[in-house]
Amino acid sequence: MSAIKILHVVGKMDPGGVETLLMNIYRNIDRERFEFHFAVQLEGEGFYDREIRELGGKILLQPHPRKGLGPFREQFLHNVKENGPYAAIHSHIFQFSGYVLKLAKEIGVPVRVCHSHTVNAEQRTTLFRTLYRYYMKSLILKHSTHLIGCSRPACESLFGARCWKDTRTELLPNAINLLPYEQLPTDRSGLRQRIGVTDPSIPVVGHIGRFSEEKNHRFVLETFSLLVKEVPEAQLVLVGDGRLREEMERLAETLGIRRQVRFLGARKDIPEIIGAFDVFLLPSLFEGLGIVVIEAQAGGVPSLVSEHVPAEADLSFGMVEHLKLQPEVWVDKITGILGRSAAPDWPTRHRFLKKHGYDIRESIRRLENIYHA
Repeated sequence: MSAIKILHVVGKMDPGGVETLLMNIYRNIDRERFEFHFAVQLEGEGFYDREIRELGGKILLQPHPRKGLGPFREQFLHNVKENGPYAAIHSHIFQFSGYVLKLAKEIGVPVRVCHSHTVNAEQRTTLFRTLYRYYMKSLILKHSTHLIGCSRPACESLFGARCWKDTRTELLPNAINLLPYEQLPTDRSGLRQRIGVTDPSIPVVGHIGRFSEEKNHRFVLETFSLLVKEVPEAQLVLVGDGRLREEMERLAETLGIRRQVRFLGARKDIPEIIGAFDVFLLPSLFEGLGIVVIEAQAGGVPSLVSEHVPAEADLSFGMVEHLKLQPEVWVDKITGILGRSAAPDWPTRHRFLKKHGYDIRESIRRLENIYHA
């Protein structure tokens, strides 16, 4: 019996919350039963492309919609015809999912999933953008068989405030594979050495995220520049890549902290890197959920996050604090955390992760039921 084919529609398989979730799922799902393909719109080799192929999946490229709906439609339908049939098309590209799922319905794909991973923080309010959002929302509601989101704000942002009256709507937490966090050693000195911190007494502040406006790296760097006035030996570790990385490297130079900031780029060993942190920062300007906050809690690392990070990211065992974006406040909180006692043990963390639905095995079970619908 051949595997059930699922087509995920994404921008590009580079590290990010959406891509992390999809890779967590694909690594752990029964790949004899399910085969994942990824339709991408951005050219160039993605960070996860090679691993996807090694797992038996495919990367399918079509032109970006900005180059015209005609070329996008033609290549998308060609890709589906040549590589299907698909039991489900699962779209992760926010508003444009409406058009994708319209095409999926036209060609008879039985399961059409619209998945919201973020909130709409777009500032442009032109007539065209307003009409575009309205039209795409109407297509989503007309052509989707399932409306799922990583948080309540993410669902309401894409599907509307009344989406909870629609039986197609459901929350699906951005779950993670818990095993790597269970296996983190009690003595973290070896983990710190792998990021270049050899002295176990040196405080390590960490951030993980794509270098883009919404992740607010400028705030991270400016806050850290104040922190080192109180904790001169502190180190800042930034994991991720993106178009603003060089600008942030220059800012670190300008602030006089470049020697204390480690830009590690995109990495796959996230559990081990998180395990080296003393405190994790996520001062995002907007977030659908913030899966890295879940990962930080799994690793036993206290997190300071902005008020724009949804409440669902806090697993309610005292490891997350939401703060206004005021650097002095964050510095005060960081210094308090550095003097705090040890984090809750793994059994405690595991219990709360499972209670809130962040075990990847449960998410896989739910997705299998959706794909079989």
